[in-house]
Amino acid sequence: MKIAIIISSIFFCSISLAQTYQWCIDSLYSENYNTKLLAIDCVNYFKPEGAIDVLVDLIEEQQPYLQIQFLNALYTLNYDDVITKAHELISRADDFENDPEYPWDPLDAKVFATAILVYKGDYSTIEYVFDQLNGNEITYNNIIAFHLLPDIMANMPNYKDEAKNILLNELDNENVDIRYYALLYLAQEFGEEMNNELRNKLINDNDLPTKIMALEYLFINNYSELNSLLKQQLELEEEPSLRINIADSLLQKFGEPSDLKAVIDYQPNEPDETARSLMRYSIKEFIPPKPDTLGYYDLCIRLISYTEEMFEYNWILNKETRDYYAERLTEIYQSIENTGEISYACSIINERILPQVERDRAEELITSEGYKFLYYYTTYKKEEIEEEYGSCP
Repeated sequence: MKIAIIISSIFFCSISLAQTYQWCIDSLYSENYNTKLLAIDCVNYFKPEGAIDVLVDLIEEQQPYLQIQFLNALYTLNYDDVITKAHELISRADDFENDPEYPWDPLDAKVFATAILVYKGDYSTIEYVFDQLNGNEITYNNIIAFHLLPDIMANMPNYKDEAKNILLNELDNENVDIRYYALLYLAQEFGEEMNNELRNKLINDNDLPTKIMALEYLFINNYSELNSLLKQQLELEEEPSLRINIADSLLQKFGEPSDLKAVIDYQPNEPDETARSLMRYSIKEFIPPKPDTLGYYDLCIRLISYTEEMFEYNWILNKETRDYYAERLTEIYQSIENTGEISYACSIINERILPQVERDRAEELITSEGYKFLYYYTTYKKEEIEEEYGSCP
């Protein structure tokens, strides 16, 4: 096929566009099998005016594979009645295996035509898809049927379980592409139900794109054990690029003190020099992500709990400093809850917490890690107060 494309490219570049269009159409009438294949490539690429009429007139006269390619060209050219032509090809397909020169598997032809029907929203012949897939391992010989399963599951509920079982059986296919798409289609259609399979692939599969995709869908599904799984895999994962991905995920998508500490503790032991360097950079540039769903009250409560945690990590170096922040944070939410006013709360933030954070960092009473959580969470809290009550005075 690559050779044919190169030859066609050289040929078409050597003649004018008008000549090319005419050659495309005229060559559909050729008696030479390979010339007609080249002509179909030409039609698909250039889409010359008048090609549809010729394809419609000639399709039934062709050898089986050429009929399939003529039908595909009609689909490519957006022929209005391609659904009818697809059904007609299916009705002729049983004779394809008897062609004296170029016999073709009737079921392959029916599945190809069914693919075009499915793309057009016609699901009346999808039984052929299951005839080809059920009981057979997926290979490139039935890959078209395999890739129709997402459309079928989305639009034909009665076939969803049957399609699901086929895909589950392919999760251990030796072909990495088939294994990847089987998992992808299951994750897209069944969501959280596939979390165990996704977890298994993240841990055990030897294909990096499959592992990355599994991680992506575990995030999409809000898998409850993902944080602990990532901390485990940071130590166990064999692929350096995925270890980098895992470390960044812990920092950027979770971003709590325990996540930062896990990456800090792991980073010096990272065996890959590039990964070790990138993790060091990520730690240095880390900014705690703002939680999307927390108001000022919950942010206060969370940061109070963080002060205790950071004291345990020695990011806050003494009890007095820890207690100072816990007390000021408590005052913030209590003053708002008791008065409905924000003036005092804002003054605590602007005059007592944020300046103290700067002083404590300069005096090394808090580390850079402690500084980031105290500074940014206090800032996030102020933003939420102003979002709810208006600007601080």
